[in-house]
Amino acid sequence: MRSWILILSLSLGWAQKSKITSAALAVQDGEFEKALSFLQQAFASPELLKPKDMAKGYTLQAKAYMGLLLGSKDPQATLSKYPNLLEEVVLAIRKARQYDATKDYENDIKLVAAQAASVLYLKGFELFQKEKLPEAREHLTWALELYELLGQKEFYPPYALRGLVHLQLKDTSAAVTDLERARKMASQKPIANDPTLPFVYSGLIAAYGGQGKVEQALEVANEGRSKFPTDENIRRSELNLYLQNPGFRDKALERFRQEIARDPKNETYLLIYAQLWEKTHPDSAATYYKKVLELNPENVNALYNLGAYYVNQAAELSAKYNETRDEKLQQKYFAQMQEYFRLALPHLEKAHEKLPQDLSLIQSLIQVTTYLGMESKAQEYLRKKNSIQQNKN
Repeated sequence: MRSWILILSLSLGWAQKSKITSAALAVQDGEFEKALSFLQQAFASPELLKPKDMAKGYTLQAKAYMGLLLGSKDPQATLSKYPNLLEEVVLAIRKARQYDATKDYENDIKLVAAQAASVLYLKGFELFQKEKLPEAREHLTWALELYELLGQKEFYPPYALRGLVHLQLKDTSAAVTDLERARKMASQKPIANDPTLPFVYSGLIAAYGGQGKVEQALEVANEGRSKFPTDENIRRSELNLYLQNPGFRDKALERFRQEIARDPKNETYLLIYAQLWEKTHPDSAATYYKKVLELNPENVNALYNLGAYYVNQAAELSAKYNETRDEKLQQKYFAQMQEYFRLALPHLEKAHEKLPQDLSLIQSLIQVTTYLGMESKAQEYLRKKNSIQQNKN
């Protein structure tokens, strides 16, 4: 009786193992869905499989899923059909490594892990752009796990991107950890023309600023500025740091005053200097916005802010107009107010060309064209505003 039980057990084990073999042949022939079907049958009775068979099976499962994705003419349709495909690949790789005690499948595991790591990183980036932040963090974490498996610990872009995701999710401590790791790795083994590195610096400035560690933020800003002297994101993050910490405003003004003295035609420095003056000395800010536009008539920040300055000047005159009963003064204020609106209009229109979805800008254009008696233009901007709001809703 025992011999029959043994024979039956061996027979069942062989049947399960044959499913693994069939899956291997199917993967080899590019029949990935058939391979997954065979593997599902094999894994239905894992107790009948040896660890080596399990290692092979999970390696094949990872290969089959990646084959489905990479061989598809429509990868998005494949991911819709198999919404957990990438997660299944990661899980299969983990299990394959767990069962592969003798390292027989190590090379195959690394090959499929290399494919999956790149796909996961790109998917994480895509999800980040779509503002699906928790999903982006998950995919980037899986990518980093596989890059570490491959021994590519010095490849820092996934850390940089995950740090930015953490920052958007308000997980400042995690953001600093990832971004500092990316910054250190980049200094040790830089990647030529890497587009993510400037964001590491702007992200760290924002993160340290959010933690109230202003001195550390300034140290990062100085380093970032020296490495990427024309990067606007770094400049903007540094400016926000100064604006959020009024105690450093005088220090900032002095530093950028020195920068402008050394490089009077640097539109980035002039723009930051103007923005630093904006709250306390708007007239001085306007002077520097004009200098920026002399250097670059297309600078959208200067166009927007100078247009807003003229609108604000008109608003102040409107308040004076309403306060007085003197008709001559009213005529004077009205004429000056109209002149400021006329000055504002071309700047705001040009900014609108570059920022067509900016509702605040459109509202300013509605206000200006209405005051200038340009009823058809005002109605046109009102329709644009309503259309954008409806689309958002």
